[in-house]
Amino acid sequence: KPRLDALTTLAAIAGRTRRVRLGTAVFLAALRNPILLAYTIASLDWISAGRVDLGVGYSRPNDPVQEQEFEMLGLAVSKRIKISEELIHVMRRLWRENDVSHQGSFSRFEHVTLEPKPAQPGGVPIWLASNNVEPGLRRVGRMGDGWLNNITEPAVYGECLDKVRAYAQEAGRDPTNIQSGLYFTCAAGGKEAIAEGRDFLARYYNRPYEKVAKAMLCVMGSWDAVIDAIEAYRDVGARVIVVRFATRDQMGHLEAFAEALSRRKLLA
Repeated sequence: KPRLDALTTLAAIAGRTRRVRLGTAVFLAALRNPILLAYTIASLDWISAGRVDLGVGYSRPNDPVQEQEFEMLGLAVSKRIKISEELIHVMRRLWRENDVSHQGSFSRFEHVTLEPKPAQPGGVPIWLASNNVEPGLRRVGRMGDGWLNNITEPAVYGECLDKVRAYAQEAGRDPTNIQSGLYFTCAAGGKEAIAEGRDFLARYYNRPYEKVAKAMLCVMGSWDAVIDAIEAYRDVGARVIVVRFATRDQMGHLEAFAEALSRRKLLA
């Protein structure tokens, strides 16, 4: 897609901000070398004084465009999830240890020490993506610091969150240490804003809007409808809402959203 590289963009934003968290939603980490990616993210976390979250995804299955990205880099798309799991393991070791050696299925190296390490103790939090897919939810419970998804129904979200927590306990982890997120796409306002939102997503994904809305959470309507939808997910356990505006006027939508939240006394 014709867009800026995520980590380069976040580095620029880090230099213009002081408090906001900086994250990816979601990043195809499997396309990168694990040592270089660990180094880049550690540098970004250091530059931002410890404000980075890394959201990791795996691409949609059976998507010719995304499959081509893997093929261009000499990677097997069928192994993308296993590549990602090993990469996460490698990065965490490099962020936490010195003189690291690794002999894995996809990368092998000896005596590597990464400096500077991330500003955040233990390394950058890694959020894993999964909708209502059992292996993905198990992976979040086993490996994730946070959970990202765009599940289309609040009730299903609640059921999946319960599964993530159960899988975390099964893996000997504290479920309360896994942050519960939601990737929430919206366009709000009058008929023109809604029509633009539908067109925006259809062009972005190169498929009819109806298919996009069936596959992922999209809310189009009034700002009250958008906020009501967010609160429905909050009621079943979502705590970190990543809001994406389906519009060319990003700042206009952000300001309108803030005003709507203020009217409902949801913004301090």
